Amino acid sequence: MILGRVIGEVWATRRDPRLGKAKLLVVRPHGLYEPAFGGRHLVATDDVHAGVGDEVIVCLGAPARASAGSNDTPVDAAILGVVDRVDFDAGLTAAPGAGPGIKRPLTGALAVAPNAAGTTGVRP
Repeated sequence: MILGRVIGEVWATRRDPRLGKAKLLVVRPHGLYEPAFGGRHLVATDDVHAGVGDEVIVCLGAPARASAGSNDTPVDAAILGVVDRVDFDAGLTAAPGAGPGIKRPLTGALAVAPNAAGTTGVRP
């Protein structure tokens, strides 16, 4: 799963009938993933009524198809949650290698501010 922000909606009157009436949203993944995504955005089906500007959780591949109800559905990404808050450990977010596969500090992708508990609260 990845975190990203909904930046638009896709309107397609002609599409694969297996998609049904699924809402399609354009999501920009946050820059915390290494290796970085090749594209700057992805198109995901919306199962949770997200909207433009929402921070979301997106699953990719087979789990996305399963969320659409069938492994035969032509879906590569699905939005499975709208994010209310993300907490990072303040000491770990400043160092390169802050997590598995992350080779750069977690800055700039999300608004990061330390709180009194020593964790970093991230609010969309």
